[in-house]
Amino acid sequence: MLDSNDLLETVKQAAYEAGTLLREGYSQKGRIDFEQKGASDFVTYYDTTAENIIIDCIGSAFPDIAFLGEESGLTPSSDSDYTVVIDPLDGTNNFLHGVPHFSVSIAVTKGNELVMGVVYQPLLDEMLWAAQGMGAFLNDRKLTTPSPRPMTELLVSTCLPYHAKGDCATALNQLTMLMPQVAGIRSPGSAALEVAYVSLGRFDAFWSQGAKLEFWDIAAGIVIAREAGCVVTDLNGEPNPGDWNSLLAAHPERHGQLLTLMKND
Repeated sequence: MLDSNDLLETVKQAAYEAGTLLREGYSQKGRIDFEQKGASDFVTYYDTTAENIIIDCIGSAFPDIAFLGEESGLTPSSDSDYTVVIDPLDGTNNFLHGVPHFSVSIAVTKGNELVMGVVYQPLLDEMLWAAQGMGAFLNDRKLTTPSPRPMTELLVSTCLPYHAKGDCATALNQLTMLMPQVAGIRSPGSAALEVAYVSLGRFDAFWSQGAKLEFWDIAAGIVIAREAGCVVTDLNGEPNPGDWNSLLAAHPERHGQLLTLMKND
């Protein structure tokens, strides 16, 4: 039988090893080679190698487990209910441009339920992690639910659509509704990290609908934010939709207000 504590520690170790590669790659001088998968969608040696490091690390300890990777796709398992969901380099565009905001994101599902999440920022050596029922942590420090700020003091993060990746009109409408209500809106470029940052209070909320986010972009952050006491749903208020086409993570006292605001777009 799979030991969930062992799996969690292995996932954390895999994130650290992948992050070490990314930190070394980021420190190199000069242009990083890449391939373009689609509009504003790039892949580098570091994406694919980091994903392989994660799969090798976890797969060697848990050979029956399934994987869903951004670069490698689905590797199913007939013997395990667990699937490891991997974004080996969330924020590739930032990484390519020398912007120090990117992360390794690894989540674990059991059946259709998110049960573990790890988001590692290698440049800061900050590992945000959580497991269902255990709470959320920054490295070894357990997190408590951040105090809610008034709406007029909120700093909110989002992902915006570029090129053909999403619905620009929806994103602009929601920005127009939100901008007069809050203290600031940011789009730093690593959704996994920004959803997880809601658990720290670095952002008071994260929302996205216009941008096209994949499950591996947000899965780990969802677990961390929830275990820190935040509410995470789609913009219809569904806590576990079949397909995450939108997202809102916020403090319980602000989630409903923001949800109502977004629905009026």
